[in-house]
Amino acid sequence: MSPPAVPVILGYGRAGRDLHHRSLGVLAERGSVPAAEVVVVDPVRPLDPLPGARWLRSLPEALATLDSPASAVVHIATPVSGRTDTVRALADAGVRRVIMEKPYASTPAMARELTTVAREAGIELLPVAVWPSSTVTRHVRELLAAGRIGRLVSLHFEQSKPRFRRGLDNGAHSSAFEVEMPHQVLLALHLCGDAEVTDAEVWPLRTPAGSARALGGGGLRLRHRGGVISTLVSDLTSPTRIRRLRLWGTEGEIVAHYPIGGDDPFGQVQMTGQQDRTLCPDAPLTTFIDDSYRFFHGTGERPDGADPQLHLRVTELLAAASAAAVPRGAPPLLGPTDVHAHWE
Repeated sequence: MSPPAVPVILGYGRAGRDLHHRSLGVLAERGSVPAAEVVVVDPVRPLDPLPGARWLRSLPEALATLDSPASAVVHIATPVSGRTDTVRALADAGVRRVIMEKPYASTPAMARELTTVAREAGIELLPVAVWPSSTVTRHVRELLAAGRIGRLVSLHFEQSKPRFRRGLDNGAHSSAFEVEMPHQVLLALHLCGDAEVTDAEVWPLRTPAGSARALGGGGLRLRHRGGVISTLVSDLTSPTRIRRLRLWGTEGEIVAHYPIGGDDPFGQVQMTGQQDRTLCPDAPLTTFIDDSYRFFHGTGERPDGADPQLHLRVTELLAAASAAAVPRGAPPLLGPTDVHAHWE
């Protein structure tokens, strides 16, 4: 049995504070994780920490406050650059349980190095896999396994939202393929198996205040080994938030809508010929973290999609898509309709 968990969050930006810490708070209320303080590691003191945060400036300071580094469950929510050094430092300090926010790595070489370092150090490294942990996805998998739409032929997944300010201000990303696409490619591989990129394109983000090449959105197609074609679209100039999965089979279609935000944690699934939609209470990141802690405690299985080798493959496919991507003009001023039609 593993030692009791002490949550340690490295990086207290949006992902660390608003995603990981909030999920830990929900799980603490349920009794799924310890309700004690969450150790927050960030070189800058948080201006508005969530309740229970205990801030420390550096990782060595944080680990020194623990009875044992082996008790830590470290959530890496720092920018992707420098993560290999972070994992090495954790390994040298005796940390053996790590959850890593997406994207897993910026290049295939970095992903391979991360995977090797973690494996050789004996670290259980769980890359965040949000959509495979979703209640919506689990319901879709059950429908597919039951043959409700016959043989799966194609998949279309759109994850779009307006991201103008962050696109211009955030230097962490250089392409739309680095924002939502890691989640989308992971889900496509999770549902349909390994694949290769057939084509891809990106478009710029343009505002009166400036522009950013390749950060307006992107689309790519995958041909899976079983013959299924996946089309993935992410428009970061979209006027609305969309998280919609469509699957076509030889005998029908499934349309699934994921929650568009944490303020209303419900998804919906509908099949061809059904008038009613199935409502799915859904908080996928919270579910993933809950499953991760159960796995670390030895009371549960590895969370769906949390395999470093699978995330390495996602990184390889995104690198191939970026290399093959054809630039195109911005989507229409009043909406992305013809962009989506092009990718359907």
